[in-house]
Amino acid sequence: MSVGKQIIPEDWTIIATSPGGVDKDFYNQKTGEQTWYTPEGMTAAEILRVPGAEKYWFDEADAEAYIREMAKQKAENGGKDIADS
Repeated sequence: MSVGKQIIPEDWTIIATSPGGVDKDFYNQKTGEQTWYTPEGMTAAEILRVPGAEKYWFDEADAEAYIREMAKQKAENGGKDIADS
C-alpha cells in the first residue's frame, strides 16, 4: 500500500469465483482495482467491514488466517495478480 492511500472497506466487493466461495476476488467499485488476494494493507477488521464479508469469515482471527494464506499464495505466484493475467 502506498503512503497516504486510505482503505475504505465499503468501497470493496467480494466476488466468489468458485462454488461455495472458496476462491474470492476483491473488487473496488470506486477505483476499479481488483485482486485475487486481499487488498494491499487491508486489516482483518477492515475485511470484516467489506459488504458480504460475514458470508466468508466469522471473526478477525478467521480474516487474519485468510490474509496470511493469501500472502503465502501471492509469494508463491511471484506477486502476479489479476492485472498480470
